[in-house]
Amino acid sequence: MARASDPSTHSRKWVVEEPEDDGGRGVLSVIREWLDALVFAFVLAMFIRTFAVELFKIPSGSMSPTLLGDYVAEGIAVDETARQRYYLLILERGSDLVQVFRKDESTGRYTYEGKRWRGSLTPSQLSLIEREVHLEEHHICVNKFAYWFTKPSRGDIVVFRVPFKRESTTYTRNGYTFRVQPYNRYQSVYVKRAVAFDGELVEIDNEKRLCINGKPVETPEFFKYQRYEIPNTVEYSVKVPAGQMLVFGDNTGNSYDSRFWGGLPYENLRGKAFFRYWPLKKIGFLNKW
Repeated sequence: MARASDPSTHSRKWVVEEPEDDGGRGVLSVIREWLDALVFAFVLAMFIRTFAVELFKIPSGSMSPTLLGDYVAEGIAVDETARQRYYLLILERGSDLVQVFRKDESTGRYTYEGKRWRGSLTPSQLSLIEREVHLEEHHICVNKFAYWFTKPSRGDIVVFRVPFKRESTTYTRNGYTFRVQPYNRYQSVYVKRAVAFDGELVEIDNEKRLCINGKPVETPEFFKYQRYEIPNTVEYSVKVPAGQMLVFGDNTGNSYDSRFWGGLPYENLRGKAFFRYWPLKKIGFLNKW
């Protein structure tokens, strides 16, 4: 008589028992996986920073009101006619001067109303400064390969290394003479707006408008409203050298740019500013207006 066999004895022939996990090896495996991920992320970040996108902080007010890098107060204040307006007030460091920008409610653009002594502001504007003044330094993303195969377009906001000079220079602004040390092309990085290119005749007319080859610039629209101060002379007329471009700061009265030191070689370009990621309330893409 056949005996019924225990099914468990047959199953044991086919089951391979897993060895118990070694706690130490598990931790090392997890650490190795994290290290691999971190190394990959670091290599990817370095690749992006080197060839694709780089982050910059705006350290000065030369591109105000487009990009801020100064002590500012922004909000509604009453002007000399008792009318409420929206203002951007920029406090110049180390002085009692205030740059006054008024915002157009219909277009959203700022109009530069000049510099004023702090004591000459309206009580409402002074109150705005006392309430809202803060250091605001915008942070931007720069496309580093934007100009690998094409030249900049008029109106682009570009980041570049300043032209190399072996000797110090001087310039005068607001009655004061400033001495500028020789530039180091490997250290100094500026951000300005591209305004003209090799071979073009650049002038600033009596209305302080930018003119190219005898005609006021109206494209992009930004230049319809932008006004430029003329440094040290009563007229400005420059032909851009071959292989170079001119770059001006938007804050025309407080920008050390091509109006002072001339053309910028194309090879000095670092890239095109295209996105502002800080402060969060002003996050967004930069355009030419």
